[in-house]
Amino acid sequence: MDGNKPIHVAATRGNRAAVEALLAVTPQIQSVPEWSVDGVIEFMQSDYRRKQESTEAGEEANYGANLRCLLTRLEDEFKGLKQERIIPKKDLPEVTPEAKKKAADAKAKGDEAFKRNDFPRAINAYAQAINFDPTDGTLFSNRSLCWLRLGQGESALVDAKACRELRPDWAKGCYRHGAALRLLQRFKDAANAFYEGIQIDPENKELVTAFREAIEASREFHGTEQE
Repeated sequence: MDGNKPIHVAATRGNRAAVEALLAVTPQIQSVPEWSVDGVIEFMQSDYRRKQESTEAGEEANYGANLRCLLTRLEDEFKGLKQERIIPKKDLPEVTPEAKKKAADAKAKGDEAFKRNDFPRAINAYAQAINFDPTDGTLFSNRSLCWLRLGQGESALVDAKACRELRPDWAKGCYRHGAALRLLQRFKDAANAFYEGIQIDPENKELVTAFREAIEASREFHGTEQE
């Protein structure tokens, strides 16, 4: 079917008046099941949607293939790096609903302070929240980010590890862990943390980029040390 006929264009755009005018002067197209104004419009718009979905599926497949190729190449470079697994905590304390409510209130104060870039106040608020609910890995993740913003790598690392112990299958926890190690210039360990996050969330572009940058930084850092 020739998609360039005027009636095709008008139907695809949903221009009913134009389709009605063109229908009388256009020879019937056998591939269109119902040769009427509504039939032509419905057929062409359905065909257009199918083509759009096919294009989007192709683009998504290409992205997935490119991402897999990138990860394969980076994994080859990553071989031999130290593997430091985080072991989940056991025997977590039971937190009452009242304590969880207080933790949520303190967290909200921490979030507001963070938005104002008042990181010390945010840290204090998150610490209060952790005291009420030490089982919430998100609180440790948020406080780790505050320490990172203050350039306190060791403190950021402690909280990032605590986060991962509580939520070992959370990709963001891996990112916090890697970011803290990167700040401490422990680039190989940072690459390991980012890589573990990629294994959890392979489509996470932020983790893929961080992993690649950590590999490159490690190569440059150790090359400088050797010199």
